[in-house]
Amino acid sequence: MKIVCIGDLLLPPEMMERATENFQRYDEKRYFYFGPKSHEEMRIYIKNMETAGSRCVPVPDDIMREIVDADVIQTHQCPIPSEVFEKAGHLKLLLTNRGGIENIDLGAATRAEIPVLANPAHNANAVAEMTIGLMIAETRNIGRCHASMRVNHQWLEHFPNFGRIHEMKGRTVGLIGFGTIGRAVAELLAAFKVKLLVYDPYVKEHEIREAGGEAVGLEELLRCSDIVSMHARVSETSKGMMGREQFRIMKKTAVFINTARSPLVDMDALYEALKEQWITGAAIDNYEVEPVPKDSPLLNLDNLTFSCHKSGDTVEAFADSPAMVLTQAERYFAGETPRFLMNPEVLKGSR
Repeated sequence: MKIVCIGDLLLPPEMMERATENFQRYDEKRYFYFGPKSHEEMRIYIKNMETAGSRCVPVPDDIMREIVDADVIQTHQCPIPSEVFEKAGHLKLLLTNRGGIENIDLGAATRAEIPVLANPAHNANAVAEMTIGLMIAETRNIGRCHASMRVNHQWLEHFPNFGRIHEMKGRTVGLIGFGTIGRAVAELLAAFKVKLLVYDPYVKEHEIREAGGEAVGLEELLRCSDIVSMHARVSETSKGMMGREQFRIMKKTAVFINTARSPLVDMDALYEALKEQWITGAAIDNYEVEPVPKDSPLLNLDNLTFSCHKSGDTVEAFADSPAMVLTQAERYFAGETPRFLMNPEVLKGSR
């Protein structure tokens, strides 16, 4: 069986090669490097890809030639447009090491009856840890103390949340979205003995209860939570779901955390909420424009903790992913239903 592995700057082909060595199914293996060579260029590419989709850039000719007779394709950031499914007559399975599938024409894959396996779990622990870190950093003013000491050489005594600096223990934390990352955050939060509220209309209430949370509506979550953390996926219905109306509902003493995607949040509304002190503070990891422009009004806020889109950026988040998706491929070939199958309607086909 032939596998074509397409790595990139973030997940190099060498990581894929190390993983495939442990799977005997593949007697023919091809490895390619795709895309930008610098982190700055990769950031721009990903932003464009997440907007333009599978046709953001053409698939390089050398990769396309090897794809034609591939049985399995494993990709990361490389686009997989409809032409791949039209030309790859032997293709049985498409694996992606990303959580999102913006770079894949899922409709074309489904029409061709090719299962697509994603991997939203690859950076779940990394993002969950960063989420907890940002909660603590914002509520306990870690970043502000560091910036004041490092830049101004000044000891800081007064903060935007002065008089409202609480421990995590006993706080009410609301999670918007309860997928792989949201559940990982809930697991870590258990150690802090918080009250957990969860809004996710796609998850059964008993699953939320079993994870130690209480299923509530979005308005109740916003009204009752001391910390609101975003973990929803971007869709036509979720874009801009946190806007002026939602920030107005939140407690004046609450803080907002976003380690999910920036399109979920109306950033003008967040700026207004922070500037006008509708809420006490926020910590965010991703932005409409990256890097954040030097003239961005966000940079003038003293109640916002910044991270530079690094929530999922750990060695393990990338290095562990190829083996994870290849393990799910083995489940598929064994006749089982793999985890994170993006188009389950194709399972009626043969393997």
